[in-house]
Amino acid sequence: MTDIEKDIHIVAPVERVWAALTRPDEIQSWMGDDDLIKIDLKLGGTYVIFDGETTGKFTEIDKPSILEYTWRQESWDKEWKDSRVRWQLTSSGNGTHLQLHHWNLPNVEERDSHDEGWDLYFLGPMVEYLEEGD
Repeated sequence: MTDIEKDIHIVAPVERVWAALTRPDEIQSWMGDDDLIKIDLKLGGTYVIFDGETTGKFTEIDKPSILEYTWRQESWDKEWKDSRVRWQLTSSGNGTHLQLHHWNLPNVEERDSHDEGWDLYFLGPMVEYLEEGD
């Protein structure tokens, strides 16, 4: 199985979590050293994060609840297909219920690496930023 699923609660409003996922200035605030963040938030628009290491295209946008895009690592073999990432955000109690689904990863090694990477380099810093404030 090459799917990754994360299900977490963030003590921040949905609109704030959406901004942290979609606005370059917000992403820069929690991602840190990434100097190459580009986001063209529209269907078919592209994004670049992690200093150009990760790129893709937006395939579904339903602000502020659904965000879906392709995901490709610069280091991947050319014959590997792009994987897919889907975020679902729902207001819940004192914050936001966030579900992340990442699928179509090319192999188990990439799946395992990304499973850990989502926690260490994306969700962890983003949640800490959102819950501690600006």
